[in-house]
Amino acid sequence: MFALRIAVLGTLALAVAALTATLGRLVAFDETIRHWLIERRSPGLTAVLTACTTIGSSPVLVTVALGLAVWLGVGHRRREALLVAGTTLGALILSPVLKDIIERVRPGDEHLVLVNSWAYPSGHSLTSTAVIGVLTTLAASRAPSRAARAAVAAAGVCLVVAVGVSRVYLGVHWPTDVLAGWLIGALWLAISLLVYDRGRVPVRSGSPPP
Repeated sequence: MFALRIAVLGTLALAVAALTATLGRLVAFDETIRHWLIERRSPGLTAVLTACTTIGSSPVLVTVALGLAVWLGVGHRRREALLVAGTTLGALILSPVLKDIIERVRPGDEHLVLVNSWAYPSGHSLTSTAVIGVLTTLAASRAPSRAARAAVAAAGVCLVVAVGVSRVYLGVHWPTDVLAGWLIGALWLAISLLVYDRGRVPVRSGSPPP
């Protein structure tokens, strides 16, 4: 299991590096997907995807994550509280740092929401992948059946995808910004879960649980 997780981390890291290195060659892909989404704008769809982008914003995600972390801490589940808080904090740091390193300009037109930062990676996509990912992982681990775990995981994935798609639909990101956000968010989530799992202490027979 440990080797598998290391392989996943390596694969995600290579995907991020490859995407970043080939941005200049993906202009046609970015333009095609972006225009396809913008051409399908409608009042109803705009309202739905604006709501998705709001859900994926840092203020909303941080409020939910920190509220859950406090609740877990009060309930003596401190390791899970630290997992949620650490994953969230890391995502909030990664996004602006990487934006300032890459300095990719956003699309210049068709914006439906205000933006004032660099484009790559999409902060909404990165943060929602990491934060919703860790919340989904904890929720799925407590689901009563395999079907329930699958349903929780599917809901989490759908929400993350909707947040990313909303950023392109609203005109403020290139598709590759969103793809990078998903990959980097997944990489950070995988690192956080790996550290969390490695820190577990096996419970001995007759010993009280931590």
